[in-house]
Amino acid sequence: MSGGIARITAGILSYNRRDSLRRTLEAVLAIPGLRVLVIDNASTDGTVEMLRREYPSHLYPQLRVLFLEENRGIAARNIFFHEVETDFLLTLDDDSWPRSAEDVDRMREIMIADPRIASVCASCIHPDTGVAETEGIERFASAGDRAHGYDVVNIAAGGSLLRMEAMRQTDGYGAEFFWGREENDLAFQLLQRRWRIGFYPDAVIWHTLSPAGRNVYRRLEYVTRNSIWLLWKYFPLLIAIPIAKLFALRRLLAVIKDIRRLLPVLRGILSGVGGLIPRRREGRRFTLREAWKLRGWIRKLIRE
Repeated sequence: MSGGIARITAGILSYNRRDSLRRTLEAVLAIPGLRVLVIDNASTDGTVEMLRREYPSHLYPQLRVLFLEENRGIAARNIFFHEVETDFLLTLDDDSWPRSAEDVDRMREIMIADPRIASVCASCIHPDTGVAETEGIERFASAGDRAHGYDVVNIAAGGSLLRMEAMRQTDGYGAEFFWGREENDLAFQLLQRRWRIGFYPDAVIWHTLSPAGRNVYRRLEYVTRNSIWLLWKYFPLLIAIPIAKLFALRRLLAVIKDIRRLLPVLRGILSGVGGLIPRRREGRRFTLREAWKLRGWIRKLIRE
């Protein structure tokens, strides 16, 4: 196994979660042969000082840390695509880590078995509550099975193994998204290049979903906006317009349960609609036939 793990770098994006990051580093540094690269997104909570004090390079030669001078959002993950020298990247959050080396190696084996697989997402589960944020993704799969992985449109940044050859063929995570749906943006780029994206539920990544830096209403606004942007960017208007309307309606109906959602949803819808022209200028769109194959993702989008 160690030979396989040596072909993998664990890439951790960190921002203002010092204690969570320490827990994650303890787990990944305990896996023999695994290289680790931390990118700190200009933390201000003492994370930088903790990394320099507790993880010096002479004690942890397998660990490398890059400190950014400004918070670049999710686009900071694109640095991994330039810095990682191994064949695979295990992309993690600062509050997520593999259950075991065997889980990581099994994900790698699935990708080795099919060289057209660009990414394998694991089950991302809270280690204490057992709640899985990835639960039910297979219901929206276009193909596959549990033993070999399902074909999905899901690259969980907190728990996926990526093939670097495939990632370098893309434009990376879109900086304009900043936070939310950027993983779908990357997935669509891969699908357009005829790569497969898998979900392997038997591999587990523990993800505590630390509340630090997670403003639920701000995220709601970003995800609402970015969902509409994805429709403009990748789908024919014949599909994008009615799906955007259904998506917006579903988001507004949810306001009944929590009136505090109203302003973030409205801001997200307005920003999303306002981004129609610039998003239509980007990339190429799926054909109607290709869009039909993505109907599982569309169903999932509307139901969320």
